[in-house]
Amino acid sequence: MTKPLEPRQRPRSEFRVPPPLLQRAATGFSGLDLLEDETGVASLVFWRAYRDVELWAQATVREGLFRPEQAEHRSNELNELDRETYGTVRGHIAVLLELLRSPTEVDPESIGSACSAIAGWFEERGRLRCAVDYAIAAYLTLPQRGALAVRTARLLRMLAEYPRSTSWFEYAIYLARKAQDWQIYSEALAGLGNLYFQVGNFPRARYFHRRCLRLSSREHLAEMQGAAYHNLFVLEMDAGEVELAEELASKALSAYPSTSPCRVRLARDLSRRWTVLGHFERALPLALETLEHFSAPIDRALVWADVARAAGGCGELAHFEDAWVEAWALVRRGVADPVSADVLIDLARGAASIGDTRRAAHAAAKALEIARERKEGRTALEADALLDSVHAQPAQPRHPQSESTLPELAQRMLHALRELRAAAT
Repeated sequence: MTKPLEPRQRPRSEFRVPPPLLQRAATGFSGLDLLEDETGVASLVFWRAYRDVELWAQATVREGLFRPEQAEHRSNELNELDRETYGTVRGHIAVLLELLRSPTEVDPESIGSACSAIAGWFEERGRLRCAVDYAIAAYLTLPQRGALAVRTARLLRMLAEYPRSTSWFEYAIYLARKAQDWQIYSEALAGLGNLYFQVGNFPRARYFHRRCLRLSSREHLAEMQGAAYHNLFVLEMDAGEVELAEELASKALSAYPSTSPCRVRLARDLSRRWTVLGHFERALPLALETLEHFSAPIDRALVWADVARAAGGCGELAHFEDAWVEAWALVRRGVADPVSADVLIDLARGAASIGDTRRAAHAAAKALEIARERKEGRTALEADALLDSVHAQPAQPRHPQSESTLPELAQRMLHALRELRAAAT
């Protein structure tokens, strides 16, 4: 008898993905947004610093890459920037000038940290395209850092650049698996889930969030376990599974560490969903408490819009007027650009609830204009329908009312937020 053949052993293949998409389609050259978003000397300062990092990070030979005498000229330009406007970011740009002086000796960690800080500076001001450029610069400097790839992906998702965002999330998963960095792996899974939720693909969103939940539970990542429950809560609420969604919100609150700032975002999301369902009386106190925890302009614009819609729904005119003024001010300053249309739709709904059809129509029309400019089809349809309803059937003003007792979940959320605020003081 012949000996049976051994089963063929197939070599284990390494998980690979294509490199992430660095540039937008039809972009003339990298960093163009830095030139278009800024004016005067500042545009050149930010753009040149970005291009220096890009060239240095991708160069195979760095000796003689720059002319050292350029550093003095660039330093003079940097000193021309207004200290009040650019004071917090000038030091980080100065770090990048070291590339010109000693490209072979500079520490990649310091360059990457400076680029990340500049990206954060732009993000805080709602200038997300500039933030993306410097987030990519940070990644190019430290290309093995999955966290930098995740951050770039999140910014691109906020800009609705879904193919680019997907490529960065998938590449972050590749880097995380290679390094066995389960924290970054779970963050990338959550990010993909949120991306698919944002484009309306609930089955794919649910798939990635459940993967995130399994991974974070197995690896004992409490923050990410809370985030997975949190994301599933938002998904199921929007899918109409209200009872299941509130159960998931309760699990998220329990899973998050007591000091986690993510509890604030969970409260904000719950407040908003209750507002959409018409539970204005339980949503308003939660929205008002949430407002105390946010400082970034985009976040404050969104929460003020929540307050306006909930206050309008339960006839709390004083809170509505405050929210209307504050949210409009942020929209006009341009610091809420990625979410301006959503903010204005909520303002319009709040105004319609108190019977102010003139302001409701004004906010809805502006939301429609912004949504069309940004090619946000779903938001544009919502704004258009709202505008038609305001003209066709003016809302009757609501009178103040209140629930006798807030539900247990609302009380738990309020207690958790107040504890967080007390701990911070």
